[in-house]
Amino acid sequence: MAELNDSLNQLLEGQTSQISRRIGADEADTRAAMRAAVPALLAAFGDEAERGGGLRQAIEQDHDGAILDQLSEYLGGSAQLSPRTTNGAGILEHVLGDRQPDMQRALSAKSGLDAGNIGSLLALLAPIVMGMLGKRGQTSGSSGFGLDDLSDLLGREKREATSGNPDIGDVLGGLLGGKR
Repeated sequence: MAELNDSLNQLLEGQTSQISRRIGADEADTRAAMRAAVPALLAAFGDEAERGGGLRQAIEQDHDGAILDQLSEYLGGSAQLSPRTTNGAGILEHVLGDRQPDMQRALSAKSGLDAGNIGSLLALLAPIVMGMLGKRGQTSGSSGFGLDDLSDLLGREKREATSGNPDIGDVLGGLLGGKR
């Protein structure tokens, strides 16, 4: 079971109206885009964890899960959180780099939202996904995730996402170094 994907989709389902208003898109299209974007982000974070690119350190330093406790405020722009916690553009730059436009186009084709709306959605969702990872790391023990634990968790999420939804596999296939 893709437990993080399911948890995030359940959490975000009740926020679809607010998210769609925030990115300036139709609710149905936003919902479809979120269903594709969450596993795509988890897979991208999984690749980052495999590369040892500092994901675990970023989670430990800046993403303790507090964003989940202030989700409505975050989506409304009034959360009292560190700028590093809410910097979705910075997270995406670190994890996706120059692959961002490719991911935006692929998700746009799958969801019906234009690439600009997808870019806004990804930047909005990235801190939430990091917050969920941080919260999950805290429940793993006092020292949080070990690198292997994080890589294993995200690897399972990526496999579940691609095997359970071929469309997600198509989106991810060329974006993440040809890995699925």
